Amino acid sequence: MIETKVCQESHDVKRRISELRLTLKGLNRVRDVAIGASANATDFHPANAAGTFAYQQGTWAMRDEFVGDEWKKDTENGVEAIRNDEIKVKVIFTNVDIACNDFHYPKPRSKKGAGAERACMGNLFGNLPTYAPKPQEGWATYYIMLDPEGRAELTRPVVKGNTFIQWIERIYLPDNAGEEEAKHVIEDAVDLDPVVARKARK
Repeated sequence: MIETKVCQESHDVKRRISELRLTLKGLNRVRDVAIGASANATDFHPANAAGTFAYQQGTWAMRDEFVGDEWKKDTENGVEAIRNDEIKVKVIFTNVDIACNDFHYPKPRSKKGAGAERACMGNLFGNLPTYAPKPQEGWATYYIMLDPEGRAELTRPVVKGNTFIQWIERIYLPDNAGEEEAKHVIEDAVDLDPVVARKARK
């Protein structure tokens, strides 16, 4: 039996992402592009527009970022993905309800069809939420999971009955937006000497 792996410490996240032949910078770009696309939805758009925009542009950004010498575009079983034939890994973009939460396992915001279930057959294990037998040999399928608040994780789930039922590995993508913004503010700051003046009496 193995416990569902959760990577959230910075050094563990970077190491694991590197092992999967991906980059944190690239995954963060996918997230940022998808978030930006979802923000284009207005009250006049259909109710599912934000998720649709995020999915379309997130999938585009994933392929634009990684497809090349190692990664190839993949549409097997009607599922839009990328694949790495050398390490036998596929990656798919999806929207979820909540990501990066230790007390909640992410659920897709739209139903997953038979194609997604077949794509994740190599991830299959017993019906246990935290512990499970080791996954079968073969292709490993990961999802870039984005929630409405902009949190994202790279996770290897099992798909059954149009949804995720178990999770083998979860890799939380750090949200560095605030840190980067603060960094730029500090770098661009100008040193000023404070001037103290007495308040004039009336």
